[in-house]
Parts: sequence; structure tokens; C-alpha cells
Amino acid sequence: MTIKAWNAAILGTAIIWAGVIITTAFLLAGTDYFGSLIPILGGGAAGNLIVVAGAKRAQE
Repeated sequence: MTIKAWNAAILGTAIIWAGVIITTAFLLAGTDYFGSLIPILGGGAAGNLIVVAGAKRAQE
């Protein structure tokens, strides 16, 4: 993959996770699940970006 393709993949992944987290926050606002699920989703998003960025560096 080219550098532009990798950057697009990283940006796309970040946008998807942001959408998932924001939508989940709206749906769970005011429930008992909100406080425990948002950090889990945030950790998943961060982990995903680390893996994708690491794969980009390994490809170069």
C-alpha cells in the first residue's frame, strides 16, 4: 500500500471508531452501562489505531 492509502486507512478507522463511540454515548446516556462501556470502546479504538499504525510502519 502507498503512504496515502495507509494514511486514509488510519483516518478512516479513526472516523469509524469516533462514530461508534459517539453513537453509543447518545444511546446509553443516562443508563448504568454508560460509565463502563465508554472506556472499553475508547480502549478498543486506541488499540485498533496502534495496530494499524504499527502495520504501516512495518510495511515501510
